[in-house]
Amino acid sequence: MSWMIDKLVFPAPHPTYGKDAFKKHLCFIPWNEAVSPDRVDDERFADGIPCVWLPAPRAAGVILFCHGNAEDLGMCFPFVRHMRDQFKMNVLAVEYPGYGLLHGISTSSEAALKEVALTAFRFILDELKVAYEQIILFGRSVGSGPTVYLASRFPVGGLILVAAFASVREAAKSLIGNFVTHVLDDRFPNIALIGNVSCPTLFIHGEKDSLVPPSHSVALFKQCRARKLLITPPGMEHNTNLFTDAQYLAVPAINFFGLPGYQQETPPQMPARYFEDQRQVFLLRKAARRKQRSDATLDSSPWFFLCGCPTSRVRRDGDGLQPIDRAHSQLEWDPDRPGIPEDQAISASEIAARRNAAQDAAEQNVPGLDGLAGWKEEASRETGKKNQDFKEEMILNNQLDMTMMIPGGRGEA
Repeated sequence: MSWMIDKLVFPAPHPTYGKDAFKKHLCFIPWNEAVSPDRVDDERFADGIPCVWLPAPRAAGVILFCHGNAEDLGMCFPFVRHMRDQFKMNVLAVEYPGYGLLHGISTSSEAALKEVALTAFRFILDELKVAYEQIILFGRSVGSGPTVYLASRFPVGGLILVAAFASVREAAKSLIGNFVTHVLDDRFPNIALIGNVSCPTLFIHGEKDSLVPPSHSVALFKQCRARKLLITPPGMEHNTNLFTDAQYLAVPAINFFGLPGYQQETPPQMPARYFEDQRQVFLLRKAARRKQRSDATLDSSPWFFLCGCPTSRVRRDGDGLQPIDRAHSQLEWDPDRPGIPEDQAISASEIAARRNAAQDAAEQNVPGLDGLAGWKEEASRETGKKNQDFKEEMILNNQLDMTMMIPGGRGEA
């Protein structure tokens, strides 16, 4: 039931762009391991998240744009390009799951939109090195959901909401009536989160909007406790091009936020690798991790798993593997190996002197070594006695042999 409602709430259009479209601006940012741990190593999502990056010369700030429903990056590209030119700020527009080139997720949902918006937001912070206060969140229609969500959690520089709704359930009431909306699970409760927004917030809602009544933005405006401004152009509808009249967006935003804002000599730059084929990058990274795990396996002996105790390790020597000779390796001095402190170290000459002194003490019956000296004397006497008996036996045998050699010797005796 839930996926059917998501299908109605998030009607993704047929993709209006491909990988070869606006090549200088279409990039693919990777999934964030902290945000999407299940997608980082999944080959189905190896292409990353499609985004449009529009840099502005010397601009320090970035506008994160979340587009409206029933459109993708291809349809909103002319708008975000015009916005970059008007505001003189960098713009990063993010795609939604199931929209455009973001495949692998069949149906979009509230959680999926929050996931990609948070991933793009973290990318601006971590990769582009942009400060919180230099980020302006821009959400149009359904894009107001993830932007209000982010603004209620992070101290961003500003928030622009165009044709925003109090919640999906409240927006559905004006379309399908109160009775049916009671069975809907609420999505994007902006009215409950807007009170947590602390950044300057600009509300724009046309009086002729028949899809989401302007009363939604009025309710949000009243609940917002930050510095705020509400613009309700009389002739503006839900999908009106905001740049057809400068009073719709350009003039209010420039005056309210003081755009273009800060300028700097080294503005944020999108790394070139994010304009390349991310699937190839994914496969290379996966192969590198596999090789790393293989090397780690070679560095440990398999006998460890059989007997439960560590055994001799192996080390690389040229192209082959040789076991470490611990007997010799202990005699080799390794400057990096932790050893005895210098104040407790004993030189080789001192070791030899102590060994000789111990032997002399044993021979001189030093007190405490009497037992050892007595044992040595007794062993010496017994050895001498055995040697004497052996010599006497040898003499008798020699004499007997000489007697046998004399002819008739034994008879004469």
